[in-house]
Amino acid sequence: MKTFKLCSLAILFDNEQAEDELHLKGKEIPIVDGLIINKEEAEKNWLLDAVVTKEWKEFFEDYLKDKQKFMAEVTITKRTNDPATLVCKVKSINELKNHYSIHLDGVLVVKKDDLSDMLLRNLIKEGYSGDDLFNEFKRRKKDRGRAIQGILTNAYEQVKKKGFYDSESS
Repeated sequence: MKTFKLCSLAILFDNEQAEDELHLKGKEIPIVDGLIINKEEAEKNWLLDAVVTKEWKEFFEDYLKDKQKFMAEVTITKRTNDPATLVCKVKSINELKNHYSIHLDGVLVVKKDDLSDMLLRNLIKEGYSGDDLFNEFKRRKKDRGRAIQGILTNAYEQVKKKGFYDSESS
């Protein structure tokens, strides 16, 4: 197992996602502190411990109570690192003196290289080539806006097909 500092956590979307998938917005969770542990298993399982302020307790309690899974984007070690995307579920919520510790189980579904590969594939399908391909790739990668959201929506559909959202796969 390897342990890293959890630098950021954003909830991308869950089972109850909006009808208009192109306009999905992530919810950045301000974390006070956190750890993420790579269990180094073939299933790409990770354990997350996010320390959050008290106002986030109810938000995570809803996920815990409903045993609802969600996609999250995390960065480790430093905020400027490229994020990884996981399908997570809340395992427990523990009260600390001034905060709450949220324990999550996550399965890695998209990493930086996967996003770059998917983005490049999409650009080629759109007809880009040569310098135009290179410049548009750099622009969209930097933007991380709609282009990345479309890729994540596609990844969401893929993980649903693989059963990551089934309650039996808990």
